[in-house]
Amino acid sequence: MRRSLGSGIRITLTVLLAALSAMGQGSGGSSGSSSSTPSTSPAPSSRTTRPSTRTVEPFRGPTFISGRIISELNRPLSEPVSVELNCGMKPVQVIHTDLGGYFNFTLGAGAQSNLDFSASNESPRSFNSSAGNLPSRFGNPLAGCELRISVAGFRPKNFPLAHSSDMGRLDVGNVVLERIGTVKGSAVSVTSLLVPKDASKEFEKAIKDLQKNKMDSALPHLEKAVKIYDQYAAAWNELGRVYLSRDDREKAEHAFEKSAAADSEYLPPLINLATLQIQNREWEKGVETAGKVLALDSDLGFASFLLAVGDYNLNHLDEAERSAQAAEKAPHEDNPQVHALLAQIYMNRQDYVQAALHMRSYLDESPNGQYAEQMKNDLAEIEEWLSGNEDNSGIVVAEPGS
Repeated sequence: MRRSLGSGIRITLTVLLAALSAMGQGSGGSSGSSSSTPSTSPAPSSRTTRPSTRTVEPFRGPTFISGRIISELNRPLSEPVSVELNCGMKPVQVIHTDLGGYFNFTLGAGAQSNLDFSASNESPRSFNSSAGNLPSRFGNPLAGCELRISVAGFRPKNFPLAHSSDMGRLDVGNVVLERIGTVKGSAVSVTSLLVPKDASKEFEKAIKDLQKNKMDSALPHLEKAVKIYDQYAAAWNELGRVYLSRDDREKAEHAFEKSAAADSEYLPPLINLATLQIQNREWEKGVETAGKVLALDSDLGFASFLLAVGDYNLNHLDEAERSAQAAEKAPHEDNPQVHALLAQIYMNRQDYVQAALHMRSYLDESPNGQYAEQMKNDLAEIEEWLSGNEDNSGIVVAEPGS
């Protein structure tokens, strides 16, 4: 080989993780996420994104979509649940239910009042808070749209909005979630069922403030909730996320640890803690915590990604490759950095054909991403080398987007 290829694509993976911490989780399963804080519930691997070929036309007039999320026991879950409205390639809005399980989307009427920083799924993504443009077909702006509910420990639910709204209002009624018996972990803590009434009231006040992005107002309510009931795992987790939004990482870590200690099968604080440890370059701790997450739910793609980043920085390339491949197999449309990591791993192995494939995948998924220009340059370098190498003369690396 004439020279070292890809000398520029030395991705700073801690910076990459800083971008991913915008996850604002909500994830109920594997991916997934917004704000600079980790999220409340990991998103499931069975989630899919379907391309849309419809022409997007301006949406006129507000539309309200309401409903209620309940368990198969006909009761609301004891914590807020993330609900996503998707109309094609991109989610339109994502919100949380209240503690009664009720949700309400407001579309086409400016910024949504209950679009909260903690509602997004496990993977990072930016949501359109105004939702001023919805696809339109046959006079029904919701044609082809669906609600997506992803809660760790429960089967993901895609709920098509097949019928048109009545005078701008659409009530989908009860949406029932079914527990997955084989998964140990959950996005809902059992401790929430044991909370004293006073602590629950403080938590509910905090959730209402968080839904309006009033984190300063939510803070004293959360602190009071955990003071009343020290084992309140959900409140400790939200408190950690609020501390993290204030860049108080030491308090955030303590809160996540308290949450995980209160309920060892509660996934959100473990994911948040693993993310924070990776960001802090505490690779061994991050690997250990991400491993705990995957032991509770092996399908959480974001946890596999965290594990891969930790192992990569510990120079455990075989383990990093396996975990990154697992993350790639899970839905990761909002996390193209999976391909950036795999490209780096294969560059280190001098497997330039595989590295090029993942560079192309990154460019397909994120053509204007942080590493797009560097990957284009490295692809050109790899192509030049392959074309001049007799052993690889039959290999052609296509241009990005081809």
